[in-house]
Amino acid sequence: MKRKAGLIVNPIAGMGGKVGLKGTDGAEVLTRAILIGATPESPCRAVRALDRLAGLEDNLHFLTFPGEMGESELALSGFDHTVIGSITPGDTTAEDTERAARDIQAAGAELLLFVGGDGTARNIFNAVGDQVPVLGIPAGVKMHSGVFAISPQAAAELAVRYLRGEIKLRQ
Repeated sequence: MKRKAGLIVNPIAGMGGKVGLKGTDGAEVLTRAILIGATPESPCRAVRALDRLAGLEDNLHFLTFPGEMGESELALSGFDHTVIGSITPGDTTAEDTERAARDIQAAGAELLLFVGGDGTARNIFNAVGDQVPVLGIPAGVKMHSGVFAISPQAAAELAVRYLRGEIKLRQ
């Protein structure tokens, strides 16, 4: 039987950093970031982490949200996955992230991976608290939360170790 993991991608996380802004929090800042040349960072970071999970395809099934919130990256990776929920493409919100986390946890994910920054981490915590193990793949500008691995590759290595039972969590 395959293990279940969740993947949530915040498609705008990290965009502000490359153009000298302190994140992409809020519609005005995001619009400014795009106008001065910001491009998405989180999709490629998600793919880097998924690439490091290669070899688990036969034992791992992902639960994710549509399009840019995880489906696109999982389609590239070759992992078996189920898309749940709905979004407005190109206009995802913090509420979408919270709904995704709740729905993925309710669908039985044993581990929830997310790609984003501290704002995304807050959204995930608001939605699921400590009900499911959560691991952040860093993509944001403001990275202060202890939920993040130091790189996408390190996040994948931790996920593999957890899913193999090599890392135990305290209750």
